[in-house]
Amino acid sequence: MPHLNKKRFFSSKKYRREFLEGMFLISIAVLVNFVFGYFAFAYAFYLSFFRWDYITEPLFSGLDNYLKAIDELVKGFFGAKWYEVPFFMGLRNILLYTIIVVPIQTILAMALAAIASSRIRGSSVFTTSYLLPGFTCSVIIALIFIYFFSQRGFINYILNSIYPDFGYPDWLYSKILIIPAMAIVAIWGTSSNFAILFIAAMQAIPRDVLEQARLDGAGPVRRFIHIILPLIKPTIIYAVIVGTVGALQMFDLSFVMAGPQGGVEYSGMTVVLDIYRTAFAQLDPGYASAKAIVFFALMYIPTVLFLKKYGGGFR
Repeated sequence: MPHLNKKRFFSSKKYRREFLEGMFLISIAVLVNFVFGYFAFAYAFYLSFFRWDYITEPLFSGLDNYLKAIDELVKGFFGAKWYEVPFFMGLRNILLYTIIVVPIQTILAMALAAIASSRIRGSSVFTTSYLLPGFTCSVIIALIFIYFFSQRGFINYILNSIYPDFGYPDWLYSKILIIPAMAIVAIWGTSSNFAILFIAAMQAIPRDVLEQARLDGAGPVRRFIHIILPLIKPTIIYAVIVGTVGALQMFDLSFVMAGPQGGVEYSGMTVVLDIYRTAFAQLDPGYASAKAIVFFALMYIPTVLFLKKYGGGFR
């Protein structure tokens, strides 16, 4: 590519116009990201040092909100009553939800991508049908699955057909089953999105590499394990990180399926739902902001450690 002469570039009316148009388009995205990202984070951090009820003047409280949030986590860890520690209950539930969702959705997405990238007859129809949930609103999906998880719903019908003694529990009113229910909905709705990433990564693998492995006697399974997986490692790392962050921030499914109060004994409570309740139901945005900052720190530390250990896949 020839060296670009800066003087000639800015002296050309055409190039100047393209440059200004590009900067204008970029500025819109930067402005939106700044207002709803950096500015919102900075304001939440500032607000976390105050007690405020939206009406009276904010009162500086120092680290009281942070100490209260940490104390709630400690009390929950040592067995406090569920109604005393909604922040701890939300953190416990969302960790369980993440442990269920992220591995399954990643593996399922890779399997779907492998089928879509193969030349099996009907794979294109299968891919199109399975990718449809990725373009559907998660709230609509949750509303549909509320009926499926009822006592006489589709899920219990299928499970009792396989295992007749399973019974007919109401999943959304069960302290044990509500998190798995939300995890099932999330896996069904999001694995197709990650499958698109893996399809792109697999199709970027040179065909001659796979063909050479086939000629050397490697079957489909060996080709997938020894060739495809190492070559798509950066995509796997990206999917795990994005999936983990998205799962930890889950709000819509808990709000719709468990309700704004977090379900039976906060069994469907999540951290973001608790922050929402603290800010807008209990009218304590300072404490809600402190919870958000503490939660951000709890998410940021393991993400950095994960990148330090496995981030070499990006290079």
